[in-house]
Amino acid sequence: MDGAAERPVVGLFGAFDTGEVGEMALRRVIESELGRRRPDIELIVLAPFGAEHPIPGDEGRPARPLLPGAGADALGLDALILTGDVLGDDRSWASRYPVPDEAMSDRGVGALVLTGALGGREVAASAIWFAVGLTRGEMDVSGLEGKDVWARDLATQERLGGTAAQSGDPVLLAGRVFSPDVLRRRADLLRLCGALPAERCVVIETGSSLPASSAERLVEATLSALRSDPKLSVVVVTLDPTRQPPTEATFRLPGVMAERVHVLPAWAGLDDIAAAMSGSVAAVATSPPGANLAASLGVPVMAITPGAGHRFDPAIPLAGDAASVIRAMLGGKHVVDIQTAVQTLDGAFAELAQRLPRIGVATRTAAEPDSVVSALAILQQRLVDERTALQAELSRVQSELDHLQSSPEHRLARPIREGYRRWQRRRT
Repeated sequence: MDGAAERPVVGLFGAFDTGEVGEMALRRVIESELGRRRPDIELIVLAPFGAEHPIPGDEGRPARPLLPGAGADALGLDALILTGDVLGDDRSWASRYPVPDEAMSDRGVGALVLTGALGGREVAASAIWFAVGLTRGEMDVSGLEGKDVWARDLATQERLGGTAAQSGDPVLLAGRVFSPDVLRRRADLLRLCGALPAERCVVIETGSSLPASSAERLVEATLSALRSDPKLSVVVVTLDPTRQPPTEATFRLPGVMAERVHVLPAWAGLDDIAAAMSGSVAAVATSPPGANLAASLGVPVMAITPGAGHRFDPAIPLAGDAASVIRAMLGGKHVVDIQTAVQTLDGAFAELAQRLPRIGVATRTAAEPDSVVSALAILQQRLVDERTALQAELSRVQSELDHLQSSPEHRLARPIREGYRRWQRRRT
């Protein structure tokens, strides 16, 4: 028998085709950690639409889709790992794309994530819910009773009745998948493009779930920090560019020069956001993935939570008085100690690796996605996005130039400048 055929085939299912950067970071961490611990397995990434819904963040490696009406045998898996914010019914999943509810029910997404079955049959000999969280809305999670479930946060563990094991959020290990040299080079490229400032900066990670009152307090605290430090700049990023309207659309800093506020474009990927955070003096996050990504890179970070029942790691400080916390972070305080969470995650990954099968017995029947076609589609879309961003930037620069030329200062200085040029020509 061919030795390669004995390799266990393990599926990794998650929301890896939504464009949410936090899910992309989760995928990369799990691939890295399992690849290091279990190089003998063949890991296949699955998502509801996968290659049918290409996004820049999959780096030309799209997930395999769940085909409509496909049964459990079509996947050909020896084990299945479900990870990320997957605990939701078809309606909650459909709202993330968005698509009609039937598009999810036809693919059996809700049944898969809540029971581990497709068409009434178990997808694999073993199914593990690892580092899972809840989607928006209420749903019936009784199908997870007696299952192998690891919760990524305390809120999910409590929602499951406290029976799930605690793994923590793997995004806290994201710092392991970025080499310092890669982050430095990416940051240099972003500065060359004008997306990052050359001076000190604070990264503000915004999201659509932040209430208007919290956004107003964040704006006031940011303005106070900029006034107290003339050399400080702000970089605004979002981890969920697919949702509308994003908070960054309303995140305005009145009275601040445009050169001190930089907004990463919506097409910025995980590496771009990690590079921006790694070179910052502090970060303010409005989502758990944003806070955990910054903490994994060793950046002082605080979180602004929408209210009770938040899902931030206990190590992440929550903002009370945002202005005082930002001042403390700029002074070198509030560096997050995530060692306890990292140890918990290392233990959870070690146990996960042990639970996966050692010998493959399933027969693979699913076709591999055409990675070349997907990569070309992603490249074409990214070129369109970058051209649009460049045109917008050129339009902004032209508008500022027209404004300067029509200003009183320009009209007063023009005769002096032209006289100086005539004097220089006579001298030569």
